[in-house]
This record gives sequence, C-alpha cells and structure tokens, in this order.
Amino acid sequence: MVDIQFSPAIMGWKRSVVRGASQATALVQRNVYIRLAVTIAFEVALIAITFCSNFLSGYIFNHFFDFKASRMAAMDNALRIIKAEKLFGMFIEQAVQKWNSDYIGGWSFWNTYYAGAHPVVTAGVLVILLVRMLYWQTFRSNWKKLRSSVDQTSPSPFRTEEERSPFHVQNPAQQYYFLRSVWILGAWIAFLGFVFIPTMPPRLLPTCDYFNNTGLNVGGCIANDFTFVDTIGRFGSLLWDWEDPSVKTLNNPYAAFPSQHSLFACWVAMVWICIWGPSSQTVTAFRRPAAFWLHFLGRWSIVLYPMLTIYCIVVTANHYIFDAFGGIAALALSYVIVSWRTSKKKEGSPSSPHPEMLPV
Repeated sequence: MVDIQFSPAIMGWKRSVVRGASQATALVQRNVYIRLAVTIAFEVALIAITFCSNFLSGYIFNHFFDFKASRMAAMDNALRIIKAEKLFGMFIEQAVQKWNSDYIGGWSFWNTYYAGAHPVVTAGVLVILLVRMLYWQTFRSNWKKLRSSVDQTSPSPFRTEEERSPFHVQNPAQQYYFLRSVWILGAWIAFLGFVFIPTMPPRLLPTCDYFNNTGLNVGGCIANDFTFVDTIGRFGSLLWDWEDPSVKTLNNPYAAFPSQHSLFACWVAMVWICIWGPSSQTVTAFRRPAAFWLHFLGRWSIVLYPMLTIYCIVVTANHYIFDAFGGIAALALSYVIVSWRTSKKKEGSPSSPHPEMLPV
C-alpha cells in the first residue's frame, strides 16, 4: 500500500479553502438574518403607519382645513346618507339602538368591543401572518398545509372556482404579501374617504356639548330630529373615553364613511377563510361526509365576527349601515386591485418552482 504524502503547500491551500467556505457560509447566514430583520422592521413600520391613518386624517383636518366648514360638510354628508337609507327603507339605526337598550343593554361590553376589538384582532391576525411568513422564509416549512378540497386526481366535475383558486398553491410569503397588501390598500382607500367625504357619525347629530381639543363644537345640534345616544360618552368603556385628551387630539370625529371597523373585520374573515383552506374531503354532487360539514362550519364561522362588529358600530351610534357597506366596498375594491397587480407581476416574471411575490 502506497502512503501518499501531500506537500505543505497543498495542505495549506486545502485549509484555506475550508476556512474560506466556512466564512462564506457564516456570511450567508448573517445576510439571511439581516434580511429578515429588515423585513420585520419594514413590515412593522408599514403596519403601524396604516393603523395611524385615522389619526393622520384628524391631523389634516385640524391643521389644513377650515374646521367649521368641515363640520358643516360632515353634517350634510350624514344627512345625505340618512336620506338615502330612508329611500331604501334601511334607516333603522335609531330603532336598533333603542331595541338593544330595552332588551339587551350591556353598554360596557359594546363600548369596549368598539374601542378594543377593532385594532387588537386585526393586529393579531397580521402578526400571525407575518410570523408564518418569516417561519417559511427561514425553514421553508409551512405551519398549515393548504390542501385542495378535492383529490386533484379525481375526475369529479363539481369543483368550484374557490377550490381551484391559485391562492391555495402560493407559499406563505406570497400569501402574506397578498393579504397584507389588500388590508393596507383598503385602509388607505378608507383614509381618502375620511379626508374627502367627512361624515358626522350618528352619535354627534343631536349633540351640542362635545368639543374638540381647540374648544370648537363638533356636534350637529339637531336633537329635535334624532334621538341617537352617544353610548361611549354616556356609559364609557373599559379602555378610553371621548373626553380623554389624547382622543380629542388624535381622533378624527368625522371618520365615519367608509367604516374601517367593517373593512378590517371583513378582512379578518377573508384571511381566516383563505388560510383555513377548503376541506380535504371528497365532494360529490349528492354525498358530503360529516367531516366536510364540520370543516365547512369551522371555516365559515368567522363571518360571525364581521356581523357582530357591524351590529356593534350601529348600536353604539358610531356608524350608519351605509358606512358598513362602504367599508365592505373599499375592501372589495382593494382586493380587485391587488389581484390585478399580482396577476400582472406573475405574467412579467419568469416561471420558477418557487416564485416569489414582491410586496404590492
């Protein structure tokens, strides 16, 4: 057996190659962590700015607009909404509030729900989506395997468009960017409504003794025509009150149309329905197993959240029913725009086994 001896030069070169490879690996890992940190910082900043869109509209009103003129415009827009609701037989806000007061009550719950559920639930869903996306980018592993609701090899002709939706073949990063882009765009569409269509909420129409931080009256002073009760002002909530100095300074009292509460609640429902995914049970025209219906009920039970939210914003006299419809319309418009933008990016990008979707 021949004993092969390498020269010191070759051994030194070999050690240099190994050392260089380890340094390159460490550099790549550092770059990955840096990219993740930058991604987290950017997404958190983007989400935080979007949550502050209501406050930004209030700042614009206080510093760039004539507040008294805005107050009159807000009251006129509110009366137009009421007139339109009466035309369609939908002006039921006063009756619903009175019915709740007579038979249900629970104003502390409804006021706290209005003040807290809106930001907390939405932020929680965004955090879950972001962490899920970061987990996938780090480990290329998905928490939740999204499956088609039918066997892809099945010849069954009863697949729905939803079951063939391309969303369910996207990776978690693509899904995150799509869903968060829909939310962000919808929120800023609502912001445009707050600025250019100021609307006095129902609770302020009969009010004549509520003032902003500069001492100007923000109410409509038409108590003879309306009986709305400002439930937060009268009963308070466990989180904040209209008289809090920070609320008076930051809040836009005329940010009623479209309703961000209904927009965000419907977005949360959309996320739940999309991420849950269709049932994996085989579906035929005449036979659907019990597991399919359990999955169906679990998936669509989330619609109770936007329904409860819309009831809350109406019963507390913070929004009209048309405001809720406006929020849903803003979400639908945002979804259409982001879907169109995403499809255009797909057409312009080369096909690959794991296509990456850039933020919209």
